[in-house]
Parts: sequence; structure tokens; C-alpha cells
Amino acid sequence: MKNRTQYIQLIHIAKSQLGLDDDVYRSMLTGLELPNSTTKMSVPELKKVLDHLKRSGFKVRSKTKDRPQADSEQAKMLRGLWLELAGLGYVQDPSERALSAWVKRETGVAALQWLTVETAQKTIEKLKQWRWRDEKKIKKMAFQLCSQGLLTTSDIHMLSKEWFQTTNITKQVSAQMLQKLKQIEEVTNGK
Repeated sequence: MKNRTQYIQLIHIAKSQLGLDDDVYRSMLTGLELPNSTTKMSVPELKKVLDHLKRSGFKVRSKTKDRPQADSEQAKMLRGLWLELAGLGYVQDPSERALSAWVKRETGVAALQWLTVETAQKTIEKLKQWRWRDEKKIKKMAFQLCSQGLLTTSDIHMLSKEWFQTTNITKQVSAQMLQKLKQIEEVTNGK
């Protein structure tokens, strides 16, 4: 149940939201047979004014409060990995909300603070795997090309030089490396 102050605040917000000037507002109060000021009204009278304003189109908007961030070590690790993946181009939205949505899709749990230790650890491992997925593809493809004799020493030297000169293996760098390996494969298979 609302107290006097809350009703008065909502009435003034409604007045502003509906664009009522003082003359129109006072005429409305007179039409409702109420005092011309909210300070002179009882709680039932304030409720009557607010109900009338709602019927006139006022929409009460509740403040959506975000859940406090989980602060466990595992939640911090998840958040850190998520931000790292965003920085490398693997995650489009680095926000806490996006992380929570991803965790919910992966685990069925709606908030980081509700994850069990075991589930949180599995989720951390999924993020780590996501982080290294492209690198594993690159290594696997390079190994296959080497074992088939399709990757020359100069190719390996060129790829290694590019790989080790890059401080962060971003999604873009990984895509470029995979593209170069595919080109080498196509060229050597075409001979």
C-alpha cells in the first residue's frame, strides 16, 4: 500500500507525463470534487486522483532494478573470460546482461550468483574452449597439411612469423590464418 508521499509523487509525475498545466490540473480536481491541492487531500482522495489520471492515460513505470553482480571468484572468472572474448571479437555484446543470457542458454540458470560451483566451473571451461576453438582448427589444419607434405618449410616459416608477431589472436587473425591455410591447400592440391 502506498503512503501519502508516494501518491503525491505519482500524481505529479502523471501531471507532467500527461502534459497538464496548472489550470487544467486544478479544473480536473474541481471536477472530481476534491481540494485544489494534494497537500489538503486524504489518502483515499489521492488514490481517486491517481486512478483518474491512470484512466486518462498515465502509465506507472516501475524501476527495473538490475540484480547485483555475482562476486564469487568463479563469477569474476566468467566475467573476465567474457570480456576477453569480447576484446578478441568472439563476443558481440560484452555486457553483464549478455553474459547472463549466454549462461542461461548454456546452463538453464538465470543468474551467475545461482550457479553451483560445479556448473560455474563447467561454464568457465566452455568459455575457455570457445576462446581456443579457432586456434585448434588452425593447428589441426596445419598438421594435416604437413603430414600430407602440402605445407612447405617456407609456408610454415611465413605462418609462424605471422602467428608469433600477433600479441592477441583475435577472431579476425584466426580467420586470416585459416584462409591462408585453405589457400595453401587449394594451391598444392591444384598442382
